[in-house]
Amino acid sequence: MADAIKFIHAADFHLDQPIRGLTELPAHLRTRLANAPYDAAGKVFDLAIAERVDFVLLTGDLFDIESGSARAYAFLLSEFQRLAEKNIHIYWCGGEFDFPDRWPSSVALPDNVITFSSSIIDEIEHRRDGKRICAIFASGYDSKRLSLADFDGSESETFNIAMTYGQFEAGNLTGPNIHYWALGGVHKATTFEKTDTIGVYPGTPQGRRPQEAGAHGFKLCRIDGKGKLRVQTVETDSVRFIPQKISISENVSIKALKETLTERGMKLISDCPEQLVLTRWYLATEGEFNPRIRKIEWAAELLEWLRDEFGRGEEGVWSTDVKVEAPKSLPSNWYEEDTILGEYMRAVARYQSDDSLKLNVHQYMPQTVKGDGMANVGYVSRESRDAILRKVGMVGIEYLAAHKEVAELASNEIDLGIEVE
Repeated sequence: MADAIKFIHAADFHLDQPIRGLTELPAHLRTRLANAPYDAAGKVFDLAIAERVDFVLLTGDLFDIESGSARAYAFLLSEFQRLAEKNIHIYWCGGEFDFPDRWPSSVALPDNVITFSSSIIDEIEHRRDGKRICAIFASGYDSKRLSLADFDGSESETFNIAMTYGQFEAGNLTGPNIHYWALGGVHKATTFEKTDTIGVYPGTPQGRRPQEAGAHGFKLCRIDGKGKLRVQTVETDSVRFIPQKISISENVSIKALKETLTERGMKLISDCPEQLVLTRWYLATEGEFNPRIRKIEWAAELLEWLRDEFGRGEEGVWSTDVKVEAPKSLPSNWYEEDTILGEYMRAVARYQSDDSLKLNVHQYMPQTVKGDGMANVGYVSRESRDAILRKVGMVGIEYLAAHKEVAELASNEIDLGIEVE
């Protein structure tokens, strides 16, 4: 059965925002990284033409209109015009950075682009061959908007879409007779399903930082002749953050570890053949503590090898960092030593075993800071306590236990457990 209505929902292009989270920017990847936001957004418009959709919904933060580059303006105008030539409408409600009413009056938008104010909720009927096929209730970003109850489709007998931008939950989707909530402002794709309605954040087409790991894209929506809605995710990112966590023995040999990393690196390339994968490697250890694998030189050697092995092309895996996580336990005899290390470890252990000992650095802050909002950073939550104390212990060990070595086991004696996150 042919689709009765077909549309695309996309948001959060952030065209001028660069890829972040890299301490180094390799020369052979600069063009790929700079173009990534534009490549991802371009695929939205490419598919709109290829699928011959009825319209495209854009729910905010395409770019920063007030400080945007000439490239961003030119890109959007070009893509909007491409869709105009195919008679595909674009409905654009602004987000926090791209209020359409701030668009320069000297640069006319094509006639197929319909924008919406943030002060009122507009109702637009979309027609095909003169026949109304759906209604769109839209309003741009309003920081004071806490409820969506005013998006009211109760008097419309067609498929009804609400468009807006902001941070909402499933409980906010209270507007009557709205079948699809097109939302923007959340970079991770999120869907809220309720009886007779669905709320969708398509996410950003291109992740920008390690916290935005995984695939990114937009939504292709189809409504069949019986009114059944299907929402398909279309991936668009050309650069993808994928962290990797591996469990290893504290006494792992570099040879055995490289074998494991090779297997994982090849799998990343196989799973993401069209993407440049940016990976931070986390090594979680098991067994008796080994200072050797926590030396800066050890991690640096491993990082250089990873980059040579997998990261010299425009695709593949570029390793951003290698982190050896704090151990679950340390040698018990270290706590008994009559050394500075022993005294330090015993002090940390007291805080680990006695929650009444507060980690409160407020007392060390300047008097001028104690009375303002910045003073809150001096207090440590209970949830963070254990992690902080483990890191504190490791700082002392890095300086006080560097001379301690643990014999490296033969590679055939090493148990390499694998844990994927």
